[in-house]
Amino acid sequence: MTPAQLAPAQSAEVFWNEHDKKHKGWTAQLHVGAEVIKYHLPPDQNAADTELVSLAVNAAKEDGYDLNPTAVKVKR
Repeated sequence: MTPAQLAPAQSAEVFWNEHDKKHKGWTAQLHVGAEVIKYHLPPDQNAADTELVSLAVNAAKEDGYDLNPTAVKVKR
């Protein structure tokens, strides 16, 4: 997809999820309008914020969404 074909996403939050035994690790929640889309990221608890932002942006892009890296908040 070219950038012109990507749907805009408003924001995303990345946080460590300990409660989900099946998907323990980083979770990215992408906000597109009233919709929230979850992505499970690699479970490296020591990952740097910049790496987590990049992973969230890439996951959104693969799904057809344009996410500005400055709109991604990492919660530790």
